[in-house]
Amino acid sequence: MLGGLARPRGSGALATGALVAIAAAGCVGEGAKPLRPDDPASAVDPARSSKRDASRTSPDLAPPGAPAGGDLTVAVADGVPVHAADAYRLLLLSLPDETQNAARQLVVDRIAAGEAASESIAVPPAVVDRELERVLGEQDRKVRESSKGKQDLASYVQSTYALDRANYAALVRQTVARSLLLERVVLLELARHPRTQLRLIRVKEKALAEEIRRKIQQGADFATLARQHSEDGSAREGGLYPPLPNDLPSQLFARTEGLKGGDVGEVEEVSTNDGPRFRIVQVLTRLPAETGTWAERGAGIDKVLEGRPLSPLELEAWMHVMETRHPIRILPLGALDHGP
Repeated sequence: MLGGLARPRGSGALATGALVAIAAAGCVGEGAKPLRPDDPASAVDPARSSKRDASRTSPDLAPPGAPAGGDLTVAVADGVPVHAADAYRLLLLSLPDETQNAARQLVVDRIAAGEAASESIAVPPAVVDRELERVLGEQDRKVRESSKGKQDLASYVQSTYALDRANYAALVRQTVARSLLLERVVLLELARHPRTQLRLIRVKEKALAEEIRRKIQQGADFATLARQHSEDGSAREGGLYPPLPNDLPSQLFARTEGLKGGDVGEVEEVSTNDGPRFRIVQVLTRLPAETGTWAERGAGIDKVLEGRPLSPLELEAWMHVMETRHPIRILPLGALDHGP
């Protein structure tokens, strides 16, 4: 099982270099913010502020230069190769959480690639090229800012990886393509479930929550109040959540069953890691399950993704579905064989 993957931290955006930041434990929760693939190459962002490590999936899991059916040689000492499997075991001993997250990321890669192949999902090369240019431009800006103008992206990757910009761009393009593919895989799957979209405000004091609800009932704008008062991760987006499957285990939809589109629920107490909080939920719309193929629905999904990024909660919901569909087992160190 994939349960126990780390939730996005801080602002909810995935930090560059985080191997996996998706929650696949089976509950869509409150508090995460949307993702966007700003920096697919982790080491290139000195500010470590990429927003979508977890959204990277790979139809080709072997690193460049890996021997077919064999282990990747990562170093040579006195003519004797050092293999990636040995490095993995060493990392698993010293950094167990990060290393197992890397293994989980490969599982995500494998599952997403298979789902994309079975659904004939593809991303047009022109879309990949546009996103690649945007990503490289953002990376170049961050390198220049971090180095105070002493380096640009080309000099950084040359000094760090001994790669020229063209070869580096080719590697980043693979990552960008995988990210864009995963977005489409996720949204096609989630559309096959009944979904609910809502807004949410969460505050510390019950009296404040009741006052906010009264203002909403009197015609105040929910989104404005969410930006002003909510401590939920959705506050910046006016409390807005993406449409999420309401047939999966989730506290997000607790006590919203009787609400119709536009209805605002009562103030309710919820438990958080920081103690009790009080929330107000407005149901915006309820969407029925859809049954289309990628050929039938792909254009609509592409349009959705032009207007907003993939949410980590959508990724989390997709992973829950995948856990019920695919047998998954992450092996502990003691279960690994001792050969390369």
